[in-house]
Amino acid sequence: MHKKVRLYVGFVFILLLIAVAWRYFSFSQIFSSVVVAESNGAAPRDNIRSEFAAPERDALLRLLSDPRIQTYFQRQEDKLRLSAYFLSEEGSPTDEEAWRLIESIEQDGRILAYEAMALKLAWLERNSKNKTEFDAAAEAMVKEYRQKAMQSAEEYDPYKDVPGFAEYKEAERRIVQEVQQMTSFPNGMSRHEYLRHRLQEAREEAYGR
Repeated sequence: MHKKVRLYVGFVFILLLIAVAWRYFSFSQIFSSVVVAESNGAAPRDNIRSEFAAPERDALLRLLSDPRIQTYFQRQEDKLRLSAYFLSEEGSPTDEEAWRLIESIEQDGRILAYEAMALKLAWLERNSKNKTEFDAAAEAMVKEYRQKAMQSAEEYDPYKDVPGFAEYKEAERRIVQEVQQMTSFPNGMSRHEYLRHRLQEAREEAYGR
């Protein structure tokens, strides 16, 4: 593993240890243990260690075995590997490995399309023989991403892609018709203010905000 990766994982490990200790043992528990130990003539530090060492270790092992934690570590390592590649650090990925890593991160949805394109353009700049080759490859890539963006925009349907959109539009139609037929409005509001108020309530109900 890259040196920076080891240092980073070590740092995260320490943070996780602190989080587990805080989760399972409140300050009052630790403080009461210290008082009991001191009243018995025992060293407070040794008493806490013997009482809490095993639960902390077990809880930490369970936490570290969680697939979400493993995925988090892997993603952080991927970021460091890409950084090492573009900084030309010792032990960094090869050109082919870096390209596959960028595509993997993009396919997983961890970065936006324009971010992936920026990384790929930087990769092309490092691996093109000359400016002419780079310009041609970059132009083709930008065109490809532009076509994908246009296709996504054409296929986008908020009624299918946005949860709550269809419900809100139906409520909007009903509320507009209802308010148009009203001649007086509560709390001294104007028609426009009341309509805006009702539509805001409908949005919050449809989208859960």
